Amino acid sequence: MSTTRRYRVGGQFAWVSGGRILAALIQALIMLVLVRAVSPAEFGFFAAVYGVLTVVQTFFDFGLPTLVVRERAKKANPALVTAALHLNNGLSLAMGMMLVVVIGLLGFVVDPQFFLLLPLGVWAAAERNADAWLGVIFADGDARINTTNLVSRRIGNLALFSVLIFSTGIDPVLAFGVSSAVAACASWVFAHLYVRTRLAPAERISPTVLMRMSYPYWINSVATQARNLDATIIGFVAGTAQAGFYAAAARLTSPLRILPTSLASVLLPASATRNSSNMRGLLRLVAYVVGGMAAFYLVLGLAVPFVVPVVLGEAYAGAIPALQITAVGLVFAAAASLLGSLLQGVGLKHYVAGTAVLTTVVCLAGVGIGGFLWGAIGAAAGLAFSYLIQSIVLVTRLTTFILRKEPNR
Repeated sequence: MSTTRRYRVGGQFAWVSGGRILAALIQALIMLVLVRAVSPAEFGFFAAVYGVLTVVQTFFDFGLPTLVVRERAKKANPALVTAALHLNNGLSLAMGMMLVVVIGLLGFVVDPQFFLLLPLGVWAAAERNADAWLGVIFADGDARINTTNLVSRRIGNLALFSVLIFSTGIDPVLAFGVSSAVAACASWVFAHLYVRTRLAPAERISPTVLMRMSYPYWINSVATQARNLDATIIGFVAGTAQAGFYAAAARLTSPLRILPTSLASVLLPASATRNSSNMRGLLRLVAYVVGGMAAFYLVLGLAVPFVVPVVLGEAYAGAIPALQITAVGLVFAAAASLLGSLLQGVGLKHYVAGTAVLTTVVCLAGVGIGGFLWGAIGAAAGLAFSYLIQSIVLVTRLTTFILRKEPNR
């Protein structure tokens, strides 16, 4: 097992953010090609199912990837990390098999369009498992490997997607699924070959014990990913066209969260050994990032009316107000992401999980009610409001943690 590096927040943040920005740009390009190749209603159908798959991805990992990162960073029990990864292997395999079977049944019983999404079952399992294993490298302080793997995965996805959609005449949605699955499987092979030499020998640790340790991370992740059901909900209450407008706002702006989510992933292992007395540097970094993101998102909101007709086409003009509202909400989403990671790092994982559940309920209710009353605009307002509530609740708890001089748990 190789020697780990000293964890440097600045260097990790630079590598993670730079890599994720590049990967997000590639992913946005893939989504843009898909958006232009299908109708708003077809994209609404795809976005609804894709959102459900991301929730299932998170549900089946039971918080083990986050547990791996925190425990590896604390260096308390290396054998526990190995056992958690082995358990994650079994869960990923079960998830992939279940998704392929369920999507196939939906194609027979509900709508043949579901057959186009079959490869996404393989993608969901392979990509999530690869990321879990690469969490070991990340916790060791070497984000370069994770970044290289992520960017390579996206480049491979784009290259194969382009070949399939422009050279073979294959359905765009099927082309997206096949290219995503192939790229994810290549990433999975690399992750296992590279990481396995760094692991300590596994000990027999009961899955119940592992899940008892990981379940707060799991609840937080599931609650966060459950927000991806928003497009499904608005499609049900307002129709697939409004779902397409809302999905264009919610999904195409998700790459804009790369910087804050990158810092959030770095903050968790960085804060794992800190307490209320030595967090000042991390808090200052959080404040700088949130302030910078606020300025960027607000400028972006002003530019939306001029950008959408050129980039997405006139058919998506109805998405402009929803995009502007979503841009404002991203300010609070950035703050919530960063604060949640800090609190998880210092041991307040149960509080973060409870907050995630509460605000996800607020989000989905707001999207449903707003979508029913005002379509995509109302749904976007419900999404933004949930992020505002989440950031307020988390900043209140972090302030209490610091003022009371609480220890890292």
